Amino acid sequence: MSRKLALLSGAFLFVLGASGTAALVFAPAAIMPGYKEETGGHCKTVYQSEFRRGKENRLIAVISGNDREPRERVKTGLRLARHLSDTLHPDLVIVQVADNRGPMSRAELRGAAIGAEIAYAPNPTRTLAVSQPWEVRYVNAVPTSTGYYFGERIDMPQSDIETLTHEIDLIAGCDGDLVDEEAQTVAAGGHDEPAKPAGH
Repeated sequence: MSRKLALLSGAFLFVLGASGTAALVFAPAAIMPGYKEETGGHCKTVYQSEFRRGKENRLIAVISGNDREPRERVKTGLRLARHLSDTLHPDLVIVQVADNRGPMSRAELRGAAIGAEIAYAPNPTRTLAVSQPWEVRYVNAVPTSTGYYFGERIDMPQSDIETLTHEIDLIAGCDGDLVDEEAQTVAAGGHDEPAKPAGH
């Protein structure tokens, strides 16, 4: 560095106050005051179907979201499962969570494309699928850049599920679903086989 440039740099830092303002000028955006990274919890319904299994009314929804961490991914699925149960009143709700950078076609939304699966039955005695209100399975890994999950598949303990349900501030549907845009829905006529839950 030339002597002239060094003197100019020194004068510049002196004016700014090297210990304070200069630190902010050269700091990464992520630590600047007021900076806020994009929050998770965003989702969009890719596929939704209501159908009957014996005497049961069931509903399955596949959503794509922007949550990278398993815990947040599960929270989004829990929130949507409660919303669908409260508004449509099926005996069993199954929500499968995919990544918004992954495949979107119904045929591809299975296996490694599913990062979490939530089953919710407000009254477990009315369904043969579960023995308790909540069942949660998830992949303990962040998605790849192409939206696939590779890692250990875990059954979440009931105590952890209860903790997460108490952390949900607002029970609501996916913010990516427009009012004038319905989810792809297959009529419940018994002729269409819904997507199989992960792990079954």
